[in-house]
Amino acid sequence: MNITNTEIDIKKLIELAYNEEIWLPEFQRPFVWDKNQVRLLIDSLYRNYTISSILVWKGGDELARRAVGARVKDIKIPQNKPEDVTYLLDGQQRTTALTLAFTDKAIFKGNNSKKKEKVSLYWDSEYNGDDAELKWVFDDEKIDNIDNPKEPFMLKEFTEGDLYATFGSRFVKIKHAYSFDDVIVEKWFDISQEKEEIKMLRFKNDYNKKLKVLETTILSRKVYDIEQKGTLEQVLEVFERINTKNTKLSIFDIMVAKTYRKFDEGYFDLRSYYKVIKYKGHVKNDYFQNLETIDLDTVNLPVDDSDMLQLSMIILNKKFKGSEILKLNTNQLMANTKLLHDKFATLVQFMDQNFNIEVTELRRYNPLLKFLAGAISHFDSRELKHNEFLKTYFWNTLLKNRYPGAQSERIAKDFDLLIDSKISLSEKLDKMINENTRNFNNLENTSTDNIKLIDAHYSNRSQQVYRGMLLLLKSKNTKDFYNGFTPLKDVINENKLEEHHIFPKRSALGKEITKRYENHKYDDIINNIANVALVTKETNNKRIGSKLPSVYITEFEKAYKDSKKYGEFIEIMESQFISPDMIELLKNDNFDEFIVERTKLLHQQIEELCKIKE
Repeated sequence: MNITNTEIDIKKLIELAYNEEIWLPEFQRPFVWDKNQVRLLIDSLYRNYTISSILVWKGGDELARRAVGARVKDIKIPQNKPEDVTYLLDGQQRTTALTLAFTDKAIFKGNNSKKKEKVSLYWDSEYNGDDAELKWVFDDEKIDNIDNPKEPFMLKEFTEGDLYATFGSRFVKIKHAYSFDDVIVEKWFDISQEKEEIKMLRFKNDYNKKLKVLETTILSRKVYDIEQKGTLEQVLEVFERINTKNTKLSIFDIMVAKTYRKFDEGYFDLRSYYKVIKYKGHVKNDYFQNLETIDLDTVNLPVDDSDMLQLSMIILNKKFKGSEILKLNTNQLMANTKLLHDKFATLVQFMDQNFNIEVTELRRYNPLLKFLAGAISHFDSRELKHNEFLKTYFWNTLLKNRYPGAQSERIAKDFDLLIDSKISLSEKLDKMINENTRNFNNLENTSTDNIKLIDAHYSNRSQQVYRGMLLLLKSKNTKDFYNGFTPLKDVINENKLEEHHIFPKRSALGKEITKRYENHKYDDIINNIANVALVTKETNNKRIGSKLPSVYITEFEKAYKDSKKYGEFIEIMESQFISPDMIELLKNDNFDEFIVERTKLLHQQIEELCKIKE
């Protein structure tokens, strides 16, 4: 179908993607959006915000391509047939996200060719706040239970019939707005009884009205498609510019223009201001004096200036919504130069000392940083109990997923609870922990007969839980398997601790394990966090390689015994959550028992870090 020079709506765009009538050139990156980005797209459409246009090119059968949402390896090879093909040059993340949200089409994410994404997103039609993450709820997210605050619920716990019997038409499945036969509703009621039939008809009426709202506000929104004219060579140049050269206007760009001012001493510029804030040494409160004494070219902390704006808003105004950034002004920033510098330095130090998070990794923990920035700015001087509170908060939020997305409203609620002087710290933690959306209770009964693992895998290192488990692996002052030392921070060489497989994936045994678990629930067990250790590249390349644990662990153990430092060897292994009994399992290449025992030990550490300390 030729969609160029036509006016289509969101529903038609989804239909085109679903029916594979628009194609992604193979040089397009795969679908990478997370669930929160999908949610925000839906909310933007609902609020009538612009989501930009899509750019298409009508060409011939001359580019390798794949369908929207297809696996990267599902490539349609061009045959140079005389046919027209409509390529989607810009807008594939939005188009794929809409197809994922509104249909059951198989959507593959990233380079994963096995697991397809499938989501169920609901509109909470009774929520009247501004937080998109409370208005649009995925079925695996916890929802506050007004009747019983200690027992939040998830929509996936209900069948569709039970869901609508319990909550009426409050929760509207957005896929129903795209395609829904309301005859199915009749199965949810006993329509042989007159009263039930009346209830069913009322429900149908209410539910269809709400589906109409979604259809009108979202699916009927017009999509402005722009056709790129020209040859294939010209189109490739356009695409390259779209994806690698254009600089999109950001909130930081807006604030640079908004805060730029002329003073007697010179000009205030937000770019140089944040270099002062990120400077590692001592600063003065006078912005212009700092410009004279600090060599700004030496300031290279890799913290995004948009993130710095967000932290400034929180530290100065104790506000958490992104829109509050626009309320910051030049005079306020200039009056608080030293305060912002010192609070930011304290935040960086807190993350490093307590969780081994280097400044280069800070952005990965953005939602947590918001709350911690507010907490650190709230306490005039932090006592030991405050530090313990923040550490327990951090581990619960990271490992047990209290913030499925960057939920500003929930973070603000946590902060309001934090500053409530009438409630003890342990009570505050108890209230917060009640909102955890992930638990590890199933690991208590893991065994070789019934293996249960932490869902964190080297093959999916962007997972929040995987990043959290890496920090947990460092929580016992991790030491390299052979050298026995913890490298200095920020090293970029062979002495930096990195993730490596304990049972090497490329070894003969590693391949056998992969094959043996091919059709198992844990088909990616070889990449599980329980088979990951933190060792230096030097140790891995020169002393481990593809050797089996029975070889390299025996060699390491012998070297320490010969040096009469066997106690140090045990200490090294325990720092990696490997007990003396587990050393024996490694020396016998007993993969299954080792994985089970290390999972238990990691689980113990999770619960220890997450529990409330009295």
